Amino acid sequence: MQTKLKWDPKVLEPVFKELYGLAMEGKKDFIPLLYNVATSVKDTESYNGAGGEGLLEEWGYSNNQVAYEDVEELWQKYIKNRKFSLGRIIERDFVDDLKLTEIKRRITSLADAVYKTQQLQAVEFLNNGFVTQGANWRGRLDSYAGPDGKALFASDHPLSPTNSSDTQSNLGNKPLTLDSWDETAVAMQEWVDDRGNPMAVIPDTLIVAPYNARPAFKIAGLPDADLPKYEPGSNNFDANMYMGNIKVIVNPFISPTNRKNWYAADSSRMKDLNIWQNRRKIENGSITDFDTEVSKFKAIGRWAYGFLNYSFAYGHKVTD
Repeated sequence: MQTKLKWDPKVLEPVFKELYGLAMEGKKDFIPLLYNVATSVKDTESYNGAGGEGLLEEWGYSNNQVAYEDVEELWQKYIKNRKFSLGRIIERDFVDDLKLTEIKRRITSLADAVYKTQQLQAVEFLNNGFVTQGANWRGRLDSYAGPDGKALFASDHPLSPTNSSDTQSNLGNKPLTLDSWDETAVAMQEWVDDRGNPMAVIPDTLIVAPYNARPAFKIAGLPDADLPKYEPGSNNFDANMYMGNIKVIVNPFISPTNRKNWYAADSSRMKDLNIWQNRRKIENGSITDFDTEVSKFKAIGRWAYGFLNYSFAYGHKVTD
């Protein structure tokens, strides 16, 4: 970089972009693990909630013809894209004097800021999953109510907009143990849709903060490890039926204030019902100012995120 660096916009921008790209390499991206990552083509995307699919009817009970049924519309969800940006200023003197370390530090810190921003945004549905209003990645108050008006994790989710008397829960308060995972998995598999039919939820993912990593892997087992599949703490060598069948996501961006909380999820439903939409992926650009002799390098993009329905996860808010 030293030999090719000079005060020329055509030279500076490629150098800045290369430094930015190198700084982003190797960073673990949790977004594809937690979301349905989609491309947005509008300012605001609308998602229509659909009720249960129903069940096939026997031919003789439908007057010997195909039975047709409508699928009830559930709550509609609007997700409006927002614009985010940050920049760094590089003085000409830094370039003339080849202060390469300082130039690299400023560009690298911008890449780190972009990465941390998106990762913190990606766990807002967990950090604020027990409330309808909470602090966003910048500490400002934001709305986190779901389409049914409830927090993501609530004890009284209505089955449909036309049936608020029948409800079901995805809220718990038990510390993470094999027994509490077992109870949660069973509860999720007993959920029904608006028609009263099983949702066919398969809880196969355990999401935790680093605080709960150890008990999580005791339940799920270590990836690709050939270990005895016994229940943790068992003196009778009871078989652990979950070992090898659960994926653990240890996410360090979950707030330390929520370190004891944990979340069970159906990965297939999560990647269908939890939306991360990119309207304009992060772009970089630079401009050199004639009067002030500074080069400005920016990162800017538009995206949004939100969930369409609660029925992909079960959250435990642990206070003890």
